[in-house]
Amino acid sequence: MGRLKELPVLATLFTSGNLAAGVTAIMCAAHDMLGIGATLVFVAMICDLLDGKVARMTGTDGAFGAELDSLADVVSFGVAPAMLLHRLVLGESGVWGEEERVIWLVSVVYAVFTAIRLARYNVESDHGAGPSRYFKGLPSPGAAAVICSWIALYGFLAHDYQGGTHFDHSILASVMSLEEFRAVLALLLMPVGLIMAVLMVSNVPFPHIGNTVLSGGMRFRALILVLLVIGALIVWHVWALALVTTAYVFLSLGPGLRKVTRDWAAGRRIFSDDGEALFVDPIYPPAKDPGVGKADKEHGDSQP
Repeated sequence: MGRLKELPVLATLFTSGNLAAGVTAIMCAAHDMLGIGATLVFVAMICDLLDGKVARMTGTDGAFGAELDSLADVVSFGVAPAMLLHRLVLGESGVWGEEERVIWLVSVVYAVFTAIRLARYNVESDHGAGPSRYFKGLPSPGAAAVICSWIALYGFLAHDYQGGTHFDHSILASVMSLEEFRAVLALLLMPVGLIMAVLMVSNVPFPHIGNTVLSGGMRFRALILVLLVIGALIVWHVWALALVTTAYVFLSLGPGLRKVTRDWAAGRRIFSDDGEALFVDPIYPPAKDPGVGKADKEHGDSQP
């Protein structure tokens, strides 16, 4: 701490709020308060959006804030959604039971892939990748939004905020019970969580909504769409939130997969990066070719 003469106080407060919301969401998951926990993940997203903006506006952005932000994101957008998904599927505490290992695997893979995605983003940012209209791979807040929006919808219908229920007044009540809806939702979110995890570490491009909205270069049709989405969120809130977040991922997936397919046909791999040299660990450099001897080097010969 002696090397850090000054800390960006305001931006750090927002990042700390991000982390605090994520930790509280994990606590809520432990006590089956799924709706509140999922809502807190969205609170963490708001803090995550504001900390970078505030840091740039105040001229306090730097390496310290970037590292702290990534650490908070691993908890809020990796561990917290995994814990909420795990509790939604099981309905009770458990880890190693015969029927519990699959959801354990999905939850762990989701959290680990989130950490890998954030580490890759940090490395690319450290090497000069500036603001862009597209992410390489699904951003971790986007993946968490898909999972947590549906869990928040379940929490709203179960009304775990006040111990009541909104489910009896919903359209779903005429088709299934609340427990059946939870079972169906859990069955659907397990493969969705695995898909989100894989998309985070892929090279599929996804639109950067924040940069697009704040860049000032939005087209008229896009502006109308944003206004309609905001209106839907105000009127139908949790229902619209679940549909909008899911639509963002799967509608962006089509054009993104077409680009990845073209790259794959051109010889690029889906999970490799264009700048692979940036990711070589300096502690373990690539092994030398044992077929190249000292005499070969002196005469300028090389192995194919």
